[in-house]
Amino acid sequence: MSPVIARAAIRNAAATGRRQFSVVRSLRSFARSFEPHVFQRLPVAGDAQAPDYGRLIKRSGKTIAIYFPVAFTILGWPMIAKKGLDGHVH
Repeated sequence: MSPVIARAAIRNAAATGRRQFSVVRSLRSFARSFEPHVFQRLPVAGDAQAPDYGRLIKRSGKTIAIYFPVAFTILGWPMIAKKGLDGHVH
């Protein structure tokens, strides 16, 4: 192989070769993945909004008022059917 072709092959391999693996670069990117995104950061200039406990209690009360009857119906219908139809099905 001629020296000109060898030099061109080395330059081509260097230009298209893979980048070196850097432990520091991968650790830096790993550490940056834990930082919150710009839009997720809390603003420093403003105060946090006060919690609305009345609305939270009202919403929880509505959820409980629906959840327990529905859960009792879904889980308890076999027992109710057994007691209601026991001995009455021909």
